[in-house]
Parts: sequence; structure tokens; C-alpha cells
Amino acid sequence: MTLPNNDTGFQPEKDPRAASITSDRLLFARIADSDEQAFGTIFDKYKAVLYPYILDLVKTEADAKEIIQETFLKVWLKRATLKEIENPGGWLYTVAANEASLHFRKEARYEKRLQKVAANAADPAGSDPNLADIHEKFDTREVKTLIADAVKKMPLRRRQVFQMARLEGYTRREIAETLGISENTVRNRLTEATEFIQDYITKNRSLYLPALLIAVLAGI
Repeated sequence: MTLPNNDTGFQPEKDPRAASITSDRLLFARIADSDEQAFGTIFDKYKAVLYPYILDLVKTEADAKEIIQETFLKVWLKRATLKEIENPGGWLYTVAANEASLHFRKEARYEKRLQKVAANAADPAGSDPNLADIHEKFDTREVKTLIADAVKKMPLRRRQVFQMARLEGYTRREIAETLGISENTVRNRLTEATEFIQDYITKNRSLYLPALLIAVLAGI
């Protein structure tokens, strides 16, 4: 039996969802090997779809942004396990949802602590001596604190360039014109600032973060 010759160039339609999962798994495998470019690709792809989902849950932009930061921080911190993830997109949604749930639990604990502090103020004899020793687990707040400390320790011009670019949203051209320096100098000082922050975080937390994640945690 002779099969018909297909000269039309027609190709069977591929499942776009399956193709996306395959692509994401390849990116996750690269992130597992500390590939910053792959991390940036995943971040750009999923931050736009995760943010409105989280905002709908927590209702405030500040909380939603913090949860997104926590989510991608976990992606990087757990990168050694990413090759085992079958559905990266689904896993990211789960991580984000768990972070939102943790946010609500923290809010509830915070309200209870406020009530306890108020009660202790009314009755000092019943105060809890261990109340001041409660420490939250490592999260983006701690990283942000380290970033802020590192920025304070930078030379003045490097700090100015970093703050204008990362915290105030100026473009490289605008920074160059404002400070009277070249765009190449702006680029170099941003690189120096990022490397300085990375080194500071590593020394104080034994934690390596890619430049993109530092920028995200710094408020971009």
C-alpha cells in the first residue's frame, strides 16, 4: 500500500500548552544550574500573570508586589530542585498562592500580637518575657534590609546612580544628563553597585542572588 504524498507542507497542530510546559521545564533546568538569563526569562513571563492573580487575593498593591518578590526569591533559593518540577507554571501559581496564604497568617498573628501587647501594657505583671525574641523566618524583608544597608555604604556617586535608576525610575540617559556624566559611566556604576550589593549580601547571609533579583527586591 502506498501512502499519499503530502506535498502541502501541512504539519500537525502542536498543543501550545504542552509546548509551553516543555519550554518552561528547559528554563527551570537552566535555572537549577544558576543561569541568570533563564531566571530573567521566567520572571518576565510569569510576573505579569501572577501579579493580577495575587492582587485579587490580597487587594493591595504593596502586599501583592511583596508576595511576587517572595515567590521569585523562592524560585532562586530552591533552584537546585527545579529540574524535578513537571509543570513549572502550575508550581509557580502554587508557590504564589502559598505565599498569599502565609501573608494572611502573618497578618492574623500580627493582630494577635498587637492585642497581646495592649493587654500587657494594661497588666505589666502578665507580660511575656519572650515576646521581644520572636523572629520571623528569612524572607524578602531581610534581603531588602541588607540591600538598604549596602546602598548606604556605597560611595556617594555610585549610591546616587543606583538610587536614581533602581528606586526613582530614571533612565540611564536622564541620570547621565542630571549628574553630568556619560551613559557608559552610569552603566559601569550600576554594575559596580550591583556587584557591591551582591558581595554584601553574600558576606552577611551566605546567599547568592542574581542581579535581576537584587533589582526586583530593591523595588523595581
